Amino acid sequence: MNPNDIYFYQPSKATVDTSQIFEVTYEGDTLRVKNENVNCLFSNLTIDAFQIIYNDFIQHLNLNFLPIIIDKNLYELTTDEQKYLVQTIITSWIYYYTINDMRIKVKRSDFAHPYMVNYLLRVLDKKFGIDTNVSLTIGASILRQDFKKYCKTVEGRRWYYNR
Repeated sequence: MNPNDIYFYQPSKATVDTSQIFEVTYEGDTLRVKNENVNCLFSNLTIDAFQIIYNDFIQHLNLNFLPIIIDKNLYELTTDEQKYLVQTIITSWIYYYTINDMRIKVKRSDFAHPYMVNYLLRVLDKKFGIDTNVSLTIGASILRQDFKKYCKTVEGRRWYYNR
């Protein structure tokens, strides 16, 4: 395992009490998880299972939020932007597994999936501009991807959504 990879098991990461960051309630047989960043309805999950699964994702997701210098300027995401990305990414993958009635398993292939770019684009486009050197460099850094590969993925995602 590589500490510079998007998928890196970190058992020492603090456990997150999901009841402190989300409003978690039952709606019939489904679990509603929401806060200012997320509003998901999960089938086949209990509150306890969500807590365990969310923390499994936390321990494996290895986004790079370190500040970055570009053209002598320092750039970084705010704590709220970081929380938004982490919460959105994790709950979206949990939703994907539950909606498809699949066993939830944290996998590197999910974190390396081109869809991961979509979560970043919402934040980076707004903050740093669409496809600017700054937004692309920060995006590649956060996802721990090669810059050219990241740019190609962004181009593909934009083509897909704009056609």
